[in-house]
Amino acid sequence: MSRFAALDLTTLPDPTAIGVLDFDAILEARLVELEAQLAEVFDAPKVAEVMALARNIAASPMRYLNEAAAARELYLENRINEAVRSVFLSTARGDDLDQIGANRGVLRKVLDDSDPDNPVMESDEAFRARIQLVIEAWSPHGTEGSYVYWALDADDRVVDVAVYGPNHGLDPAIPPAEPKMVILSSEGDGTADAALLDAVFQHCTTDKRRPVADKLTVVSAQPVPYAIEAVLHVTTPETASAVQAAAQAAAEAFVNGRIRIGRKLYRTSIAAALSVQGVVDVELVSPAADLEIGPFDAPHCTGITLTLQSITGGWRDV
Repeated sequence: MSRFAALDLTTLPDPTAIGVLDFDAILEARLVELEAQLAEVFDAPKVAEVMALARNIAASPMRYLNEAAAARELYLENRINEAVRSVFLSTARGDDLDQIGANRGVLRKVLDDSDPDNPVMESDEAFRARIQLVIEAWSPHGTEGSYVYWALDADDRVVDVAVYGPNHGLDPAIPPAEPKMVILSSEGDGTADAALLDAVFQHCTTDKRRPVADKLTVVSAQPVPYAIEAVLHVTTPETASAVQAAAQAAAEAFVNGRIRIGRKLYRTSIAAALSVQGVVDVELVSPAADLEIGPFDAPHCTGITLTLQSITGGWRDV
């Protein structure tokens, strides 16, 4: 997509300023420091006596004091780690992410304000993606990322956007200066109605948001229906209900994560998502083949059916 959205922030390593939280290491460091400080004041037998209490007697006040101090130091290190994470787009969350968005002129969307006391707000993941894209929206030259940003900004129902031009190699080819935008709705099967398409078009064609020579076309993504049906093999029938609940949640998370335009759906990915703890094998019944998704299409899951089958694993599973 755009040069900014192409960067997967989840693949970035943690900043080097983030330390490893290790209570045992902190406690040992404090005991070593205590021993060194005592050696400057007392003789060796006295130092050995005090350190024996601090190291070996769990109920001694000396031990309690050092463990409490180590815990406080651990809390402080964690607070420092959280403070470091709060200033980076890839790791900030909640109110900290709101501050980063505000610095770039982007505010978190209110998805549902029917309950004033508990409004439904845009998720951190969706908000982070819009913040990442906003830099492209500053360009007056009609970049792909710019169109995507303004489309997402147009209406809360827009869940995904694809923009195609002459360089995408589609058949039939997209003429120069005639970009085609594909919209996926969060409602129903993903088909965007005429009102949503018009709202996106009007929002994206404001004079300050597109080149004057661009003739933009906005169309709806076409849903490609599929159903997930699988038989999950387990060796412990006693935990079958918990395994099924975990697999159902994993399947729903997979489906929600794959609501994307033009992204092929692989059977192996579905099977991998269903391989939660307690599942030995996954027998995927549907879809029967990988789901081909064209550049103007988006997958739409019509249902999830999971069946558990108990198998005997022999003495190794006893």
